[in-house]
Amino acid sequence: METRTPSRGAPRPPGLLVAAVVLLVEALVALGFGVLEIVRADPSRLMVGLGVAILMLGYALMLGVLARGVWRGRRWSRGPAVATQLILLPVAWSFRGGETNGVFLALSVAAVAVLVGLLTPPSTRVLVGDPAQETGRAPEEGTPRKDDGAL
Repeated sequence: METRTPSRGAPRPPGLLVAAVVLLVEALVALGFGVLEIVRADPSRLMVGLGVAILMLGYALMLGVLARGVWRGRRWSRGPAVATQLILLPVAWSFRGGETNGVFLALSVAAVAVLVGLLTPPSTRVLVGDPAQETGRAPEEGTPRKDDGAL
C-alpha cells in the first residue's frame, strides 16, 4: 500500500491544514468531554458514565490519529476523516434550536470545514495523487484507471 507525502519543503494546501487543525480541535474537545465524564461520574449510573467516557476517549484518540494522518498527507486518513464528519452532521442537526443552537452551529461549521478541506482538488492531489502524473500524460476520456474497479 502506497502512501503519498508532500515533499518536506512543499507547502501543504490550505484546505488540508484547515482539516487537520479542525480534526485536532475536535479531538481535544472529545478528550475534554471524556475526562469530564470520568470526573462527574454519578455513582448511581457509574457504568453509563464510564461507558460514555471510554467512547469519548477512544473517539478523541481516533480523531487525533486522523488529524496527524491528514497533516502528513497520508492517503489512509481521508476516508475515515470524511466518514467521521458525515456522521457528525446529523449529530449536529439534533442540537438545532433552543439553547443548544450554538452547539449545532459549532459542530456543523467544523464538519463542513473538514469536508471542504479534504475534498478540494489540491488536497485530493496530495492525499490521493494525480492520475495524470502517474502515467505521465493526461487520462483519455472513458479510459478505465487501475483503481476504478473495471476489469
